[in-house]
Amino acid sequence: MKLYDFMHAPALCGDAFADPSWDTWRIIARLYDGDAALLTPDQQAIARQLLGREQLPTEAPRELFIGAGRRSGKTRFDSLLAVHAAAEDRRDKLASGEWAGVVCTCVDRTQARTWFGYCDGLINASPLLAAEVTNRTSDTIEFGHRTRLEVFTSNFRSVRGFTLALAIMDEAAYLRDETSASPDLELYRALQPALATLDGRLVVTSSLHRKTGLMWSKYREAYGEAA
Repeated sequence: MKLYDFMHAPALCGDAFADPSWDTWRIIARLYDGDAALLTPDQQAIARQLLGREQLPTEAPRELFIGAGRRSGKTRFDSLLAVHAAAEDRRDKLASGEWAGVVCTCVDRTQARTWFGYCDGLINASPLLAAEVTNRTSDTIEFGHRTRLEVFTSNFRSVRGFTLALAIMDEAAYLRDETSASPDLELYRALQPALATLDGRLVVTSSLHRKTGLMWSKYREAYGEAA
């Protein structure tokens, strides 16, 4: 099921994203699915503003970078992305005993608890999703189809050795690490091999506050460029 349909399925998300305040995020969901052609003319105009170009993409992106302000709903949207990815059964692509991972890396434990709470809330509110859960800890939810949803504080060392279906970097512009001058870039690079096996996707979201680092470099590289 595509993200947009998942977002609007009463049995999965109820009315959690029904409010008009989610209108822009619904447009982003269409772009995430590669379905810009299904946007209304008014929505396409907004999508062009978001992307800084006239030509809209025709395929789902493997990497999605979202710069959004505080209290814009980006952490809740990140949780939607994670639960959507975790609900898919990928056992036919896994080796014996291997698990598919859906991870979010957060800047600190407080943000990690917030994001994980949103995920847990979405799952608990849906009997269909909750029935698939086989184990829960304070930072992990496991599903019967061998998918593990997990949250970390952002550290490039923590994601090595995983097989990932989706990786989310939350508030990437605010990452700090006393052992690295560019922790956001280090984490981004560390996630690439983990995503390779399942052709996984990467989503990076952040409030913006500095003209340096991963978010800034990707903005300069991609914003306004043709698809």
